[in-house]
Amino acid sequence: MVTDTLDIQISKAETSRFTQIDFNNLPFGKHFSDHMLVADYADGQWQNFQILPYGEIKMNPAMSVLHYGQAFFEGLKAYKLQNGQISVFRPYKNATRFNKSAERLCMPQLPEDLFVQSIAALVEVDQQWIPEQENHALYIRPFMFATEAALGVHPSSTYKFCVLTGPVGPYFSKYLKVKVETEYSRACDGGFGFAKAAGNYAGSMLPMKKAAEEGFDQLIWTDAREHAYVEELGAANIM
Repeated sequence: MVTDTLDIQISKAETSRFTQIDFNNLPFGKHFSDHMLVADYADGQWQNFQILPYGEIKMNPAMSVLHYGQAFFEGLKAYKLQNGQISVFRPYKNATRFNKSAERLCMPQLPEDLFVQSIAALVEVDQQWIPEQENHALYIRPFMFATEAALGVHPSSTYKFCVLTGPVGPYFSKYLKVKVETEYSRACDGGFGFAKAAGNYAGSMLPMKKAAEEGFDQLIWTDAREHAYVEELGAANIM
C-alpha cells in the first residue's frame, strides 16, 4: 500500500542517445539512459525530487563523502514482459536493504514508497531503453552520498539521492573460475559488511586484483575469524 505520494519535476532531454547504442552488444555498466533522478536531504527532510537529463553532478572539494565515505548504493532491474508490460523485480526488498545501509552509515532513511515511486517514475520516462532480448534488462542504480561541505568526522547534515539506469546484458558471459579467499576479509563481526557501502567495494579491489593476476574471475569470501567458513561469492550467488 502506497502511503507517501511523490511530486517529481520532470525535465526531458532535448535529444536522445538511444539510437547510438548497440543493443546487441551491451557490456555491464557502460551505457546509461537519457535521464537520472536526483533529490536532496536538508533540514531533516527529503525534497526537490527531479528527473533531469543524464549528466554531471557538481561537487565541492570539501564535500563530506570525499573525506569520510558516507556513500552507498543498491542495484535492481526492470524487465519487459512478453505481454509488453514492464516489471521491476522486488523493489520493496531493495528499499528495505537501502534503508538498512543508510542506518548503519548514520545517513537518513528514505521512505520505501518514495524509493519505489522514484524508480517507477524514472523507468517510465526511459522505458524505451529496456532491452527486449533474453537475459537482458534495464539496470537500476539508486545511491546516496553525503554533501555537506565541511571537514570533521561527523555525520553530514545534507545528502543527495540519485537513481541512474542503463541497458545491460548478462553480467557474466562465461563460467567463472573462483578462488577461496583466506587472507583478506570482506566483513567482520561488528562491522558493516552487510551494508552496500562504497568503502566495502573499495576494500575488495586489491584481493580481486591479486586473484585476477592468478587467473581467477571471482572470490569466495570466508569468515574473518578463521577463514574456515564460506560467506559469499563476490558478484553472484553460490550454493
